[in-house]
Amino acid sequence: MSEIIIFELLLIWSYFFVVIKKIFSFSKNILFSIFVSNISLLTFIGTIVMGLFKFDIIFVVLSVSLVMVGMHLLYDTIRRRYDILSKKNQNFNKIKPVLDYSVMALILFKIIN
Repeated sequence: MSEIIIFELLLIWSYFFVVIKKIFSFSKNILFSIFVSNISLLTFIGTIVMGLFKFDIIFVVLSVSLVMVGMHLLYDTIRRRYDILSKKNQNFNKIKPVLDYSVMALILFKIIN
């Protein structure tokens, strides 16, 4: 049972960074792609391969499909809410670059340590 939970959490964690790559602007996306997204994509693929060795292929395909669809739905929901908030409040767009750089700094800090 713990192997299934670890497998699912690794899928969610690694695919999360692949999906949020769309959030960052082009200049920040280059750094994000190099440092995080490619590593997460490799982790996602490695997790799938590990799952194929440990579990049934149907379970792995269903798990990967559910994680991918769920992450994209979550991203779209959050993105719609962000668009609504940014239209209502113009100061929200001024905060976004600060949040972008903060997330990048946090990720780089965690990679270095």
